[in-house]
Amino acid sequence: MFYARVINVEEAPLQDETILLQPAAKTFCLLNRTAAFIWKEMSETYSSELIARKLQATFEGVSADQAVKDVKSTLQNLVALGFVNALTTDVPVLLNQ
Repeated sequence: MFYARVINVEEAPLQDETILLQPAAKTFCLLNRTAAFIWKEMSETYSSELIARKLQATFEGVSADQAVKDVKSTLQNLVALGFVNALTTDVPVLLNQ
């Protein structure tokens, strides 16, 4: 599945965490280390499966199944909070030319 950040979301890094703010909706969210990693990866990658692979490679001791569950759960929560959109169609991937 593919996801995209909602435009106009502001972010502020805090050590291993990140705060997200959506001024128009007057909502904010504090992301833990794992969720902050997922949010950061969404600036380059929209596929939940690819983000899960990157999560597993970055965090020691995380199995492939756990990475997939963590990414899907985090993205579902971010969609419910209005910080991320679930896309119904595939997003073309642009390669550096």
